[in-house]
Amino acid sequence: MKTCQPLSDTPKFKADLRGRIANLAMKPSCANTLLPLFEAVMNSLHSVQDRFGDSWQENCHIEIHVLQDENKNTHSFRVLDNGIGLNEQNFDSFLTYDSRLKVSRGGKGVGRLTWLKVFEEVEVSSVFEDNSHKCRRKFRFLVDNSSAFQKHEIINEPEETDLRTCIALRNLKNGYQNFCPKKLETIVNRISAHFLPFLIGSSKPKIVVKDSGESIDLADVVGRNIYLINTESFELDDIGTFEVKHLYVDRTLIETGTQHTVYLTAHDRIVREHGINNRIGFDSFIDYKDIQAYYVGLVSSQFLNDNVTQERNNFDITSEDNKALTKKAESAAIRFLHDPIDRLIDSKASKIDDVIANFPRFSYLVADRREFARKMPLNRKSEEEIYKELSVYDFRASQDVKSEMKSIASDGLSITDNADFESKVQVLMTKIGQQERASLAEYVSKRKLVIDLLQQRLGFEHKESNTLHKEKAIHQIFCPLNVSSGDTEYGSHNLWLIDDRLAYYDFWASDKSIHSVVETSDAKDRPDLILFNGSHLLRRKGTNQPVVIVEFKRLGRTGYSGQENPVRQIFNYINELRGGNVTDNNGALITEIKQETPFSCYIVADITPSLRMELEYSGIYRALPGGRGCYGYHSSLNAYIEVLEYRSIVDDARGRQEAFFTKLGIN
Repeated sequence: MKTCQPLSDTPKFKADLRGRIANLAMKPSCANTLLPLFEAVMNSLHSVQDRFGDSWQENCHIEIHVLQDENKNTHSFRVLDNGIGLNEQNFDSFLTYDSRLKVSRGGKGVGRLTWLKVFEEVEVSSVFEDNSHKCRRKFRFLVDNSSAFQKHEIINEPEETDLRTCIALRNLKNGYQNFCPKKLETIVNRISAHFLPFLIGSSKPKIVVKDSGESIDLADVVGRNIYLINTESFELDDIGTFEVKHLYVDRTLIETGTQHTVYLTAHDRIVREHGINNRIGFDSFIDYKDIQAYYVGLVSSQFLNDNVTQERNNFDITSEDNKALTKKAESAAIRFLHDPIDRLIDSKASKIDDVIANFPRFSYLVADRREFARKMPLNRKSEEEIYKELSVYDFRASQDVKSEMKSIASDGLSITDNADFESKVQVLMTKIGQQERASLAEYVSKRKLVIDLLQQRLGFEHKESNTLHKEKAIHQIFCPLNVSSGDTEYGSHNLWLIDDRLAYYDFWASDKSIHSVVETSDAKDRPDLILFNGSHLLRRKGTNQPVVIVEFKRLGRTGYSGQENPVRQIFNYINELRGGNVTDNNGALITEIKQETPFSCYIVADITPSLRMELEYSGIYRALPGGRGCYGYHSSLNAYIEVLEYRSIVDDARGRQEAFFTKLGIN
């Protein structure tokens, strides 16, 4: 029987560099592609701080070289600094997964692993001081479990050699190449944005970005593009104190070019962004002293320092804490942006006025335009968006009234004598009255627009040639052409202009041939308008409902002899219609036109001398009250005919609505 062999030494964890890098949460993206570069720059900043202490900003010199191929595709970067270098302590940390050497400054010990996540290889050359001697450490860093460090050597350097380190990130891997910016300006802006907390103080480290033909100092870029730095603090329950720096940043420095943004930072580095366009109401730049600027808020705290993830692209915090934090940061931004938001609210209040002027039914919702504009989401700015928002408020107000009605109705069964019940009813009636008054205002306002349009059409279409509008242009205001009631929505005509009772007819045909509506007729004549099945206003017990015919004539027309006589035209229409069955689009019977069926007819025209003569010959000469036109009755056809002038129709329609216009404040 075999026995187990005793252990020769204590078990140890084994390192798997390839697996460790594969597990980094850094899929190809715009943000992740430049993250290794940011890590290399951050290492340089730490190295400079270690060398120069409190005076590090004045002595710092970091260069970032952007390497491109002949097609201007960026493939590699070199980062050079004058920091303390990769001495034994720092190199030991470099060799240690998840090193804790820089934990007090936010170091996660995985920055150099991101280099190999995105780039094929890394070359390091660092001059450091060892026991008062200058040494250079060189090596290649690869994803190779058996030999991650190749060609490692340490050589002596002359004592006058300055301390410096060069990190070369070589050859972007497939997948990341497409996300790397080509333009040097874009790369500069991305680096500036990431290290913004370092670059907004009175003393700035010198960081220069170069390609083959250009050199750009980040301090100069930030100095030209950052305005109005302001700082405030806020508390978050059970978490601690947060500081937010408020900045205006020239639009050229913002990566997206369209976002006002709150950045959450850790250890003076931007980790995550949160767009606030919708919350502050701006989807474009803000004018600040003739500068097209975007808002940037930099939020920092010990809580964020303690909870940043190892990849530095997120925070390990609960969704509740994240929501509370972003809400507080948004509120701080709104306080800072008080003046431009106030100007935005003034503009929106003016647009609310315009919307309500066109849709008065919303007027009961808005007592104070400016307060209502402030209450609405700030990003609702266009008239269409404001209309939608008012529609939602209108719907909710209507639902509230219905709920209150049901509640009062059920309560009323037992407390009808109760004063509280009467008070509730009074409040409800006031709400209903407000809503009904607003709806009536919109209805009347639309009528006024129609009257104004008709009046405008009575003038010249082409003033230069003294050409009046044609008959069809007038007809379309009263009713659409070539349609019947089955082709369009109820209430789609404006025949109330002629007579309010005509608005209630159930079936009508506009510019349709008689044989298309009367199945027993072959007539191709096309009356301008025929109306059947009148409203209850025209219905009398024991009588037939009148069929209505409307005939429009061109403005200013003078020739009306013979077949052009509109009275004769109407008589011909009546003879064709008499005794026929009117059907709808599906062939269903609408009404029978019997011998005794009365006709109520309207001729709408300018009563010129030529037309007046024809009307007198036809017996249509009696004056209507107020000089509106004339009328007559043809007994054998049982037809009553009114001749109305266009301007009289406008004046009469306006007069009938005038009391509503005045009462509802419609100008």
